[in-house]
Amino acid sequence: MITKGKFLLLDCAEFRSWLSKQKITRVINKLQVHHTASPNYTTRKMLKGIATQDHFACLEGMRDYHINTNGWSATGQNITVFEDGKIAISLDRDLNKVPAGMAGANTGMLCVEIIGNFDKGVDKITVAQKQAVIHLYACLVERLKIPIDTDHIVYHAWYTSKGVRLNDYTQGKSSKSCPGTNFWGDGNTIASAKKSFLPMIKDELECLGKEELKMKKEDTNAIIDKYLKPAWGAAKTAADKQEIGRLADELRVASGQKKQNG
Repeated sequence: MITKGKFLLLDCAEFRSWLSKQKITRVINKLQVHHTASPNYTTRKMLKGIATQDHFACLEGMRDYHINTNGWSATGQNITVFEDGKIAISLDRDLNKVPAGMAGANTGMLCVEIIGNFDKGVDKITVAQKQAVIHLYACLVERLKIPIDTDHIVYHAWYTSKGVRLNDYTQGKSSKSCPGTNFWGDGNTIASAKKSFLPMIKDELECLGKEELKMKKEDTNAIIDKYLKPAWGAAKTAADKQEIGRLADELRVASGQKKQNG
């Protein structure tokens, strides 16, 4: 985890823990999916699958373009995913700030930019980036309680330049082809999103849920029987008993058991 200038750079494995510690004060009910188009694998100067351009140089280049060319107040996206799986947080456009990802349709949304140009015949997404993207979206839907469907995880290509939602990617009406006509190896249509991108997020979310089951059932019940039940019996107020019961249920849930106290 490295902070430099207006950006925080994380390893993919650090993102979920970092996200769990963030205080989110605005309503976020949709997640945008973008490719950067430029920068891309060529501008990142890929050599044998590894970019030679510094991550922060790439990020600062985007920020400079967004501010000095587009006239925005800060970096457009909230989050950026690199080809090596690194994840960058825009500190000048943190999670509590509305992004500038899609004109006319940013309220209530979070903007994620995936480095690369995923139109047909250009960049082929790396395995590391693919894994990081899926993990990122799974963590976001877990934290923000967002449904995994095409109404809530949306491609830029499904909107007009004025932010009107279309029924699908439509050449001549869609603002852009973003996240690319060969995104994920499937394309940028609603059908393509349903084919593998969204199902992979669902699978990753399920894996995250399994990771939460870190305690053994036997250990949980031993702690409850040896420590919490005597404490409950010795508690002098209803509030104390209720709190001990809540703690016991938290342990039960962590070991895959059902709550017993409401």
